[in-house]
Amino acid sequence: TEIIDAPEFYYAEDYHQQYLAKVPNGYCGLGGTGLSCPVGVAEMG
Repeated sequence: TEIIDAPEFYYAEDYHQQYLAKVPNGYCGLGGTGLSCPVGVAEMG
């Protein structure tokens, strides 16, 4: 496997960040895993 530099990464707009933390019953196209994130939710500044 060749390892190359990743292309430039762009974060989504702030209102998209931590969407399911803000809207717990909101839409998630992935269906989820039923597991919680062990590091918690990031603070929105």
